[in-house]
Amino acid sequence: MRTPTGIFQVDLSISMLSSNALGNDLIELVGRLLSESARFNIWFGSVAKGAATPRQLAILSLTMNQQLRDIYYAWMAFIDVYNACGRKAGTFERQEDALREVLSSAVSTLSSTRRDFRGSGE
Repeated sequence: MRTPTGIFQVDLSISMLSSNALGNDLIELVGRLLSESARFNIWFGSVAKGAATPRQLAILSLTMNQQLRDIYYAWMAFIDVYNACGRKAGTFERQEDALREVLSSAVSTLSSTRRDFRGSGE
């Protein structure tokens, strides 16, 4: 993957947005992912690092990485089928639904992780 920024979640989002393969609903979800990833990173650097144990920090990092991994695999499955079928509508719905679900789930997971976090002192 070409890396315009060197920040995986941003580069993955740029790749998805620049593909012209996404409908407006998926574009919105990618935008929400970018926003929530930024919120998560700000929170991680300012709140979590000051309140979490090293083990909790590792789990929090893993949470972000797992979401990005799932998005990447869903994106690759979608774009591979999308390109292989000549972009013919109706032939990539299953992969499109899976991408939609994983993007929505990632946004929800990152948000709830921040909301529900209890540091070592709580």
